[in-house]
Amino acid sequence: MKRNDNLSLNKEMIGPENIGPTFPILPPIYIPTGATGPTGITGPTGITGPTGKTGPIGVTG
Repeated sequence: MKRNDNLSLNKEMIGPENIGPTFPILPPIYIPTGATGPTGITGPTGITGPTGKTGPIGVTG
């Protein structure tokens, strides 16, 4: 006996009648929500960071 003989999928083509029960697609569910509120005020600006290192001296002409 061949190994594939044990699998029913190999014996016949799979048709809709062999797949099993199917269910209708559910309609979309809409949940009403309220209007979006106003945007809040902007917070204060943070402190300035430290100054960076001075770059290297350029080539003299």
